Amino acid sequence: MQEWLIIILRTAGLFALLLLAVPLLGRKPVSGMTWFDYIVGLVTAVMIALVALNVVQNLAYGLIGLFIWFLAVLLVQYLVQKSKWAHDHFYGKEIEVIKNGKVLEENLQSARMTGEELLSQLRRKNIFQVSDVEFAVMEANGDITALLKREKQPLTPMDMRLNVSQAREPQTVILDGKIMDEPLTSLGLNREWLFTELKKIGVNPENVFIGQVDSMGELYLDLFDDAIQLPQPKAKALLLATLKKVEADLLSHALETQNQEWRRKYQRFAKEIKKITEQLEPHLTT
Repeated sequence: MQEWLIIILRTAGLFALLLLAVPLLGRKPVSGMTWFDYIVGLVTAVMIALVALNVVQNLAYGLIGLFIWFLAVLLVQYLVQKSKWAHDHFYGKEIEVIKNGKVLEENLQSARMTGEELLSQLRRKNIFQVSDVEFAVMEANGDITALLKREKQPLTPMDMRLNVSQAREPQTVILDGKIMDEPLTSLGLNREWLFTELKKIGVNPENVFIGQVDSMGELYLDLFDDAIQLPQPKAKALLLATLKKVEADLLSHALETQNQEWRRKYQRFAKEIKKITEQLEPHLTT
């Protein structure tokens, strides 16, 4: 058999084997890879290339070598998941490099990291002053994880004792002008609801590039023609305004009526509406 044909067949076969083997190696992103992962990937690529290019002429020996290599990698991954010692041995331990705003030079040196590299990694996290950091550690993959001091952390609704609604991921219901039925069903909606909402806005589905529905059931559209200005959803704002108006009207009626019984009823109704408004307001303003 011609050598070029052997190379084609070997390359195609090994590529098929690689497609089958890659899912077994996990889905760790490249940014989260350690030196061990890099070396494993590099050696795997070299072994496959040697076999595919017929440098290793005995195909059986090449496949046996690859099989043993993959088996060893899977064994290490199993040990890493089951044993803290194995994890620290193969991937390394996290190293504390900043504590109470002070750089721990000895730990930084043991991590083979310079001060400039540390500052560079902090800047990538929008941290420009070391004294703002409560503590920072170097992870096994070389990334720096930092926690700002309490007074430097951004203000959260919890800090302000505000109640906010839990956010769910928006569902894409239209993509490239095509209606996606599964996301609609997961929201408890259907095509009839979608067509009604599109009719209110005056848009056909085929004119929509992306259509998403948020956790409150409001539809947001991005059209192919960006020159068309769409009205922003105002259902939540209108509902909140209506509730406050009803409360104000009830209080007004309570002041105007001369009937004591109806005055008490108006005041009670106003309190109930106010209670409902306060419960719904976090959901209607986010």
